Formats: sequence, structure tokens, C-alpha cells
Amino acid sequence: MFTILSYNKLISIRVIILKIKLHQNLCYNIYAMELDKRKSEVLKEVVKEYIETGEPVSSERVARNVNFPISPATVRNYMAELDEMGFLTQVHASSGRIPTTKGFRYFVEESLKERKRLKLSEIKFPEPEKIKNLSEILSQISELISKYTNEISLVVSPCFEDEKLRYIHFFLATNLLFTVIVTTTQTTEAILLGNYQLSEENLRLIENFLNGKLQNLTLKQALKEILSNAFYIDELGKSFSQIIGKFYETLKNEYEKRKTKEIFIRGISNLLTTQIQIAEERLKFLLNILEEKEVLERILNDVTKDEKLQLVIGEENKLPELWDYSLITVKYSIKELEGTLGLLGPIRMDYIKGIFVLEEIANKLEQLSEKILG
Repeated sequence: MFTILSYNKLISIRVIILKIKLHQNLCYNIYAMELDKRKSEVLKEVVKEYIETGEPVSSERVARNVNFPISPATVRNYMAELDEMGFLTQVHASSGRIPTTKGFRYFVEESLKERKRLKLSEIKFPEPEKIKNLSEILSQISELISKYTNEISLVVSPCFEDEKLRYIHFFLATNLLFTVIVTTTQTTEAILLGNYQLSEENLRLIENFLNGKLQNLTLKQALKEILSNAFYIDELGKSFSQIIGKFYETLKNEYEKRKTKEIFIRGISNLLTTQIQIAEERLKFLLNILEEKEVLERILNDVTKDEKLQLVIGEENKLPELWDYSLITVKYSIKELEGTLGLLGPIRMDYIKGIFVLEEIANKLEQLSEKILG
């Protein structure tokens, strides 16, 4: 039975394979410099045709479609050279050629240099007044990405443990004490269990004490600050220290909940209904990963670097079982917190459209969250 528990072992296999291919990969920049304008255009045309049709591309088709006069025989010679350089490969001796991972990489990087804005129908974002919280925003954003790309969307929430405390409020209702904790993106209300007989004045004293000590600290820093003031809190009196103790437990529970990132996955049906042929075992592996969010988060963390945009194509994936797929990630920011928008699709996905959609949504997500979260 297939299992994803062999993650580390598969990484080791990937390292060995990468060493075998090291010479070819090191030569990429040299080969790229050797591509004159005509060979470059031929390569880009092959990639475009393959993305569109999924079929090996013939020299006759390329000769018809490039924007300069060239014979099929010359195109065949160019394609043979591109094959030797590792940009193209031939499935059968009598067939046309298809791009390799290196060919796709060259196509994407050259296309991004041009940075032509794609003409997409305007992305319709959800109406702010109909959304209650950040999780709902991210869930709907994941739906949007899948809808506009027809691929699997992966939206990773920011790490909310890094949120800062903005305000703490207490109020009594029929001897039940409630606390409201306002952080960068969320407001949490909780009951502090117990039968409390407190005046409004004493309640405000506790509130002002905690706000003075904890405001603008992260949740982790706030917990540490409460513990470091334990002696002073005891000096305030028994009822005060009990309430702050209960508040500490509430804040700790909230911190534990927010340590785990949420991942919103949409569009799995796009993969299952696609006409692109993917090996059954690799398809099972992907579906298993999408169910195991810890493994998925680890893969996304491996991809996400300092740059806002990251792209992993085919055999660049660390796991051989993911070589049929490509992954695009773009970082976004909400209230100084950073998350990730991702797109997972077959190796012949429409990269430029996918990148454009992710960047467009990332740019507008912060504006949308400002309207909703204030």
C-alpha cells in the first residue's frame, strides 16, 4: 500500500538523482547564452504549443507559427540542437519534441522578462460586508484562484502566533466575567470561569494593568510577560491574581490554537477531470499529500524563500512522485503577517496566467483585508 511516510527517504533518492544530473544543470546558463533569437523563439513556440495541446510538437507546426520566415528543415536542426542542450526531448524517434523541465524553466523566465500584462476578465473579489473573519477571506480567495486558473489552489494563512495584542477588555454579566482579546487580525471573546464579585473600578484596574503591560506584544511575548510579573500580580490581591491567572490560561489556549497554520485547498476536481495523463501512482501520492497538511506545509516551506515569487517545475521538485507537477507560490501580507498563495498543476500548466492571477490576488488581498478587519 502506498504511503507518504517515506518522505525523508525519497528526499535522499532525489539528492542522488540530482547529482547524476549536476553537469547538465550547471550548464544551463552557458546553454542559455548560446541560444540566439531564432532558437529562443523556436523553443518558446514548442513550449506554447505543448502547453496548449499536450502533443509532441512537429517542426512543420513551429515553422508555420513563428513570426519570422523559416523552413521546417531548419526548425528540425534547431530542435535537434535544443534536444542536445537539454531543453527538448523526443518521446519516439518518429515523433515531434516536447519540453523538458529546463525548457519550461527557460520559457517562463524569458516570458517574465517581457512582463506583458495578460488580458483576463476582471477578477471579482468577495464583497467585504459579507465576510466575517480572515479564515472566510482566505477560503474564498482559494476558490477564486482555482476558478481563474482551473488548477489546484493552496492558500496558507499567516502564522497567527506572531499577531500582536491590541486591546484587552473585561466585562461582567450576571456575575460571569468575560474577556475580549483584540489582536492584529482577530477578536476573541471568552468566559473566565468563576463567581466574581468585582466593582467596575477594580475591573478597570485589572484591564488597565494588562493593557499597560501587554499591548503591542505578540501572544508569546505576552504570556512570558505575565509570568515575569507573577510576584507583582500576587501583591495586587487574591481576586486580582485569580482573574489574571484565568486570563493567562485563556491567552495560552488562544496561542496554541493560532500556532497551526491553516491551509485552504480548492480545485482538486480540476486535476481529476483534466485530460492530461498522469501516472496512477503519482496521482495517488499527490492526493495523499493533499490530505496530510503537515507534509504539504513542509513541502511549501521547502519552496518558499525570501523572494515573493517562487516556481518549482517538474523534476525540480524534491520528490520524484511530484515530477509530473509544478508549483507556483506568491507571498502576501495582511497586517504585517505573511502568508502564501500557491498553485499546483501539471507540468504543462499555463505558468504565465497562473503567476499573473496569484500576483494580482496577492496585491489586492491586503486592501480587501483592511476593509474587513479595519
